[in-house]
Amino acid sequence: MAKVQDILVFFQTAPALDVRPSAWARYEASKGSEVGDLVEEGQPPYRNAMAAMRDGWQVIQMSEFKQRTEAEGYELGAFPYQTVLSRFSEMQPE
Repeated sequence: MAKVQDILVFFQTAPALDVRPSAWARYEASKGSEVGDLVEEGQPPYRNAMAAMRDGWQVIQMSEFKQRTEAEGYELGAFPYQTVLSRFSEMQPE
């Protein structure tokens, strides 16, 4: 069977690879051509990007570290840091 690319995105509160993700998204092409309903998961698939890397995922993008002063405080909006991981998996029959 053909191998296809799966993508895993971790949204984090810091740019380090050992930070627990606050949110995540999976794009698993290996599971078929149709996008199924989003499934809410209580726990991330890995405790951090380092654990995913030890399971064969490759980092294809990391966020840069943003310098902040104490006066800037917290930001509202989307998580400022993302780690995008990729791996090739066997296509599963539909």
